[in-house]
Amino acid sequence: MKEPKNTQERKYVAELPQKELEDLRNSAKAVSDRVITENIERMKKTSANRPEAMKYFDDFATFALRETELKDAKAKGRKVIGYFCMFAPIELIIAADAIPVRVNSGWYDTSKIGDRIVPVEVCPVIRSTIGAKMIGLSPFLELSDALISVLTCDGMTKLSEVMSDYMPVIAMPLPRVKDSPHSLEFWREEITSVKKQIEELTGNKITTKKLRTAIELVQKATKAFRRLQDLRKGAPVIMGRDAMLVNQVFLWDDVARWTEKTEALCDELEQHVKEKKWVCPPDTPRVMVTGTPMFWPDNWKLPSLVEEASPRGVIVADELCSGERLLYDPVGVDEWTSDDMYRAMSERYLMASTCPCFTSKDGNEDRINWLLNKVKEWNVQGVIYYVVRGCMLYAMEYTRVKRVLDKLNIPTYYLDTEYTREDVGQMKTRVEAFLEMLSARVDI
Repeated sequence: MKEPKNTQERKYVAELPQKELEDLRNSAKAVSDRVITENIERMKKTSANRPEAMKYFDDFATFALRETELKDAKAKGRKVIGYFCMFAPIELIIAADAIPVRVNSGWYDTSKIGDRIVPVEVCPVIRSTIGAKMIGLSPFLELSDALISVLTCDGMTKLSEVMSDYMPVIAMPLPRVKDSPHSLEFWREEITSVKKQIEELTGNKITTKKLRTAIELVQKATKAFRRLQDLRKGAPVIMGRDAMLVNQVFLWDDVARWTEKTEALCDELEQHVKEKKWVCPPDTPRVMVTGTPMFWPDNWKLPSLVEEASPRGVIVADELCSGERLLYDPVGVDEWTSDDMYRAMSERYLMASTCPCFTSKDGNEDRINWLLNKVKEWNVQGVIYYVVRGCMLYAMEYTRVKRVLDKLNIPTYYLDTEYTREDVGQMKTRVEAFLEMLSARVDI
């Protein structure tokens, strides 16, 4: 991992004039602060009996508190390692006494800045992340000492090259056929390689004892995470946007503290269940969202439209790598030997994934089975298949997913959108029409 010595060595990114850079950053920052405030206020207003424990996650959603903590940690010599994808083994980062933060951009405005580097046909999440780095908008990107980039698609592959203009990048190529006899062995070698690169970056040895402590720490978070998702199976005790925000905060929060706060939230929600304190009427149409990942704060328009519509729905589940896929599967260790821990990590970060970047002899049955399980156990009454234009992996799988859900008589709506606020009006009309149809089915 060699850091670029100067701007002349950059392969993709040209230096912006200082005045333009400051103007773009200040403008984007002002919009971001406004959007965050508005989103939180809307979430507060549209939820009856909103749990008091959500205040912690509201406060942390501004980024500022965590930014201060990361700066303090770096001043004491700790490293921050950003990652783009849930395939990145965060246990290794923690075991090296470094801090993991996910750095995908959820800002709409920076995608236009990223257009200067990559064509508009490229996934807008990629373009937005590049733009955020160009103007220094993301505190987590700016504070990262290195990045882990998993090569799940063409966009992510080239994103790793663009970001290497700024800082060291650890690239992790994925085997695309999960049930190949060589895939798991290949992935284990990749994780071992990442371990060595993290040790080199941090100067800290990842010992067996430290790795066990890190795995157990994340296992506790997984337990809290699954407890929260299970609470969404019954009558609506938490709005989907609130649960999604809790999930998102995990991406940049301290793992132990997030676990503690999420357990406290679940304690409160369980009390609400006993008291039948619902956040919306129990007959509100129950919606699941799948497709392109959604990142706070701008890319929150679909959850807001669903839960503020007339008639409105409630998101009870999702199948997003920015949501319920984050922590649902723990690292399962049988024996706490070094070999067994690395085997367990390899299996958790490869075999448990339902990313559409995979295929198999049967054609990515894992993702189909996950969706069917969610629909049945969470009593889902309709599915919104959300795709940002340029996200080819998710767009190509829609037909297959719809055919499977049609057999269960579950309405599925394909909602494609740009990475912008400008189409909210059109989306509102389409979402409300879908929810009106679901409401009619519920009333029958």
